[in-house]
Amino acid sequence: MALSDEDRRRVEEQVRRMVAEYWAKPTQEKEDGLGVEVATLPPEQREYVTTVLLRILAEERR
Repeated sequence: MALSDEDRRRVEEQVRRMVAEYWAKPTQEKEDGLGVEVATLPPEQREYVTTVLLRILAEERR
């Protein structure tokens, strides 16, 4: 099942928030928490996380 635009927007906001919190003060606990949050997402949303992370990396490299 494909994600709606609203679902994509929500997942992207959630991932960006998690990454920003991690980058603000990286800890193993935050890294583990990020992994757990992603792992508990529904499969369609979890697959979209990769796209969001690639976007973040591309933005950082500009």
